[in-house]
Amino acid sequence: MKFTRYILLLLIPTFVFAGEVGVSDSKIILGQSAAFTGASAALGKNLWMGAQAYFDKVNASGGVHGRKIEVLTRDDGYEGSRALVNTIDLIKKDKVFALFGYVGTPTIVRALPAIRKLNEDEGVFLFGNFTGAQPQREDPYDDYVFNVRASYRDETQGLVDHLVKLGHKKIGLFIQFDSYGRSGADGVRIALKKHGLQVIEETTYMRGAKLSKKMNDQVKQMMLAGASAVISIGSYEACAAFIRDSRILGSNAVIANVSFVGSDELLKKLYEEEKETKFDLTSRLLNSQVVPSWSNLEIPLVKEYQTDMQAYFKRQKMTPELNFISLEGYLNAKLFVEILKSIGPKLTRKGFIQRAKYLKNIDVGLGEPVYFHQNGNQALKKIHYTEYFNGLTREITDWNRFLPAGQQ
Repeated sequence: MKFTRYILLLLIPTFVFAGEVGVSDSKIILGQSAAFTGASAALGKNLWMGAQAYFDKVNASGGVHGRKIEVLTRDDGYEGSRALVNTIDLIKKDKVFALFGYVGTPTIVRALPAIRKLNEDEGVFLFGNFTGAQPQREDPYDDYVFNVRASYRDETQGLVDHLVKLGHKKIGLFIQFDSYGRSGADGVRIALKKHGLQVIEETTYMRGAKLSKKMNDQVKQMMLAGASAVISIGSYEACAAFIRDSRILGSNAVIANVSFVGSDELLKKLYEEEKETKFDLTSRLLNSQVVPSWSNLEIPLVKEYQTDMQAYFKRQKMTPELNFISLEGYLNAKLFVEILKSIGPKLTRKGFIQRAKYLKNIDVGLGEPVYFHQNGNQALKKIHYTEYFNGLTREITDWNRFLPAGQQ
C-alpha cells in the first residue's frame, strides 16, 4: 500500500506556479537520491562532495545569473525501493528543479518509470548519474536522462580488448546479483563475442556484501574453470573480499574492476586486509575509469578540482581526500553549471533540456569539447585505465604486468 500511495501521487495534477518549479530569484534547487549509508556509502558521499565543492565556488561568486545552487539530498542506502520514494518526494514535496547525481543501477532502474511519468507531467529530468548501465541510455528513458560518464559497455569493451590483446582467452565474471551486475556482464559478453570468445565462468554475490564475507566458493569456481583473468562488476567491499580470497587461495589471475567499484575505496579495503593476511593484494589488479587521474595536474579540470576540493575540506575542517568519484561529481556539477550559464536568466526545465541536447563544444577543462550525443544522451566515451603501484593509484604505463600467469 505504501508504494501504491506514492505512485498515485504522480497522478495528482500539478499546480501552476508563477515561475519554474525549484527556481526563484535567488535559488535553483536540485534533488539527489544516493547511497549515504550502507556498504556503498562512500560512493554517494564522494560524488556529493565533488559536486558540492564546485557549487560552493559558484555560489560564493554570486551564483548563476544571481541564483545560488542548493542540493537537497536523500539517502537511499543503494536500495531501489527507497530511491523510488525519494524521487517522488523530491519532486512532489520538495519541489526541486531537477534530479541530480543519482548513484547505482538498481536504484535508478527502479526510479526510471516514475521519472518518465514525472517528465510527461512536469518536464522533470535527471542529470549526471554515477552508473554506466544501459536502461537510462535507451528508449524510452534516454530523452530526459543526461549521462555525463561513459557506459559500462564502453568500459567492458575496453577491458576485454586489452585483456584479449595480452593473450587472455579464458576470462571469467564476478558480478553483483542484480541489474548492475547483469548490465556489466552483458557488456563483457558482447565484447568477448567480437573476439570469438565466451565467458569461461560466471559467479555472483548478493548486493550489500561486506568485506567480512568469504568469497572462497566463487574463487574456487574461477580456479577450476582456469580463468586467467576475471572482470568484476561489483562494489568495493565485495570486490575487496573476492580479491583477498583469490590471493589467499593461490590465484594469480588478473582481476579487473569497472569504475563503479570506487578504486580508491577498494585500495583502502585491500590495505586493511594486507595488514591482517600478510598477502600481496594489490598486484595484477586493474581498473577502468571514466575520468582521468585525479592526480594529473596537467589537465586543467583536475587542477581546478584539486584547488576547489582543498578549499572545501578546509572550510569543513576535514582531512583532504581526493579520488575518482569526487572528480566525477565535480565534473558533473561544472557541466551542469556551464549549461545553466548559456541559458540566461529565464530558466525552465524545458529550456534546460533543449539547451543540453543541442549545445556543442562545451569546455570543462578536459582538453576536448564535451556535449551530449544524440545516441543515448551521453557526453563522454573515453576510458582511462589504472593500476595500484607502490601504494598509489596510477595510470597504466606497462601492460605487460597483466600478461597471463607464466608469460610475464
